Amino acid sequence: SRLVARLAAAAAVALPAPSSRARASWCASLVSSARNRHGAARRAPAGHAPQSRPRAPFSPPSFSAAAMASPGAGGGVPGVPVPAGDATTTLLVITSPEHRDGAQLRRLADTASLAAWAGGRRVDVHVGCSVDDFDASILNDAESSDPVALLWWFGDAKAMGDVLRKPVRSRVAWMHSGSAGVEHLLRETAIKESHAVPLTNARGAFSASLGEWALFSFLWFNKNVQRMRAAQEKGEWMRAPVGMLSGKSVAIVGYGDIGRAVATRSKSMGMRVVGLRRDPSKSEADVESKVVDAVFGLTKDELRRVVKEADFVVLALPHTPETEGLFSRDVIHDAMKPSAVLVNLGRGAVVDEEALIEALRDGKIAGAALDVTRTEPLPEGHPLYAMKNVLLSFHTADLTDDYFDLTLQVFAQHLRAYAGEPVADPLQSGLDALHAPAWNLVDKEKGY
Repeated sequence: SRLVARLAAAAAVALPAPSSRARASWCASLVSSARNRHGAARRAPAGHAPQSRPRAPFSPPSFSAAAMASPGAGGGVPGVPVPAGDATTTLLVITSPEHRDGAQLRRLADTASLAAWAGGRRVDVHVGCSVDDFDASILNDAESSDPVALLWWFGDAKAMGDVLRKPVRSRVAWMHSGSAGVEHLLRETAIKESHAVPLTNARGAFSASLGEWALFSFLWFNKNVQRMRAAQEKGEWMRAPVGMLSGKSVAIVGYGDIGRAVATRSKSMGMRVVGLRRDPSKSEADVESKVVDAVFGLTKDELRRVVKEADFVVLALPHTPETEGLFSRDVIHDAMKPSAVLVNLGRGAVVDEEALIEALRDGKIAGAALDVTRTEPLPEGHPLYAMKNVLLSFHTADLTDDYFDLTLQVFAQHLRAYAGEPVADPLQSGLDALHAPAWNLVDKEKGY
């Protein structure tokens, strides 16, 4: 996951500030509500559960892990648990002390913003860092017909699991992760086993930045930037040939949103791009439109075959039991070309790091650009720090100055879909900076 400690420094990234109000400085419950578009906005007192009318008990519907289609104009997103028109959704936000007073959560608590995002539907927002920060009348209410939604906003995953261990779990209709990675949440049994409740995430919010970083790493190695910097520091004039990206080949292992962002930028430089993913049929449109030259199934044999032909190998895989150590010693030492560069934008655990270090030392591959490593932060004295053919970015390739703004936009987009409102299809809108699906359903068994 994108660690809370790593992100805390960006928590103050400003969004337009909501109207001034008294706010608690600690993780006490904060409540905001937006009425329907024809009614007056209201804010319930902090710590109080929303009032609900007596109706039949709410029962979350069953959901499959099938990808949700983007809506057409004027329609909602298929498969979304849209609440009844007169229902009030209680949104419990699980965050951390660092983020509790951030600009983004202040905006989320603003009635005007919330009303716009929720299509005028009533939403009561309660913010807390632990289960104890939420009012007991909410947590122990299993009878109300009004639904509950959970938003993980860079807090303690256990706190979200603790909420699901309360009677209110029977009313939870939707869960959302502020990060794209969800392995930290799925380690909580209560979250992973909540089969009937859809979990969505921020996939797509950060793909543009990651795509840019991949291209930057290609140029770093291809243009001999490290040698140039070393010569400059020594005060020496250096002339040496530099490479061209045009005509080079890229293999993207894990062709999803991040892979697509890498592909579009690589193609613009005249590179040949081949992708690998579990279900290549999901990328048929990209192949037809020449975003990528070909996409194959992600098998061990195909991985070795595709990697053998690649000048740059980009890993954009999540960490799951199936991907653990997938980029193994035999792939690194035997399949990659000596002139090839490995670029890892996904998860460090996907790579056999010991084998990678050996390959870099022995010249079996030309270099590695690593945004992620198996252990983060790397301990002092780790060999990767001293390797001149390694570019480290310390898990910051997606840590843009508007990181939290982007993930809040994705949540707002999902909230709009939850409210039954039409959401623009990012594939058609051309908004590459926010390339998030209208309803990005996580497969809890697969882990992404």
